[in-house]
Amino acid sequence: MQTRIGSVGSLEEGKDPVITTRTSQSKTLPLRALQLFGFFLALCIGFSIISIYTIRRFGIYSTVTTVKSTFVPCAEEPNSLDHWRKPPSSLLHSMSDKELLWRASFVPRIKKYPFNRLPKIAFMFLTKGPLPLAPLWERFFKGHEGLYSVYIHSLPSFKAEFPSSSVFYRRQIPSQ
Repeated sequence: MQTRIGSVGSLEEGKDPVITTRTSQSKTLPLRALQLFGFFLALCIGFSIISIYTIRRFGIYSTVTTVKSTFVPCAEEPNSLDHWRKPPSSLLHSMSDKELLWRASFVPRIKKYPFNRLPKIAFMFLTKGPLPLAPLWERFFKGHEGLYSVYIHSLPSFKAEFPSSSVFYRRQIPSQ
């Protein structure tokens, strides 16, 4: 609380001094909020000390969850030509002497591959609309399933409608 008595000039002129009272409101925190803040701060410091002691005593692995990989590599590598050209990942194998001879030579000295090869022919039909000789091609491909791959390259606006039993069913590749 401030008290101010009139200015020096007012006393000299013979006037009564004017008393002005101003109250300045202090902006201090209430005692209850201060106690709550202190309790929270003490709780945080205590938790930090306990955590640091636990990590030093038992190690970080007991407090942090570890994720173990579930990836298990395949015991048997795929049967492809690259598989036979690359060196083995493990020296323990179950290959016969003929397979080892074939693998050791860049040019195979045995007549038969160590896996079944199936040669295929790819047929790509370039068309703007419906396939003109589709029934004839159906008869050509009949009985030779697995020996060919069929693709129809057409305009994006063309929607081919073949029955599900057809060799052309879902074989459309629309152009860009």
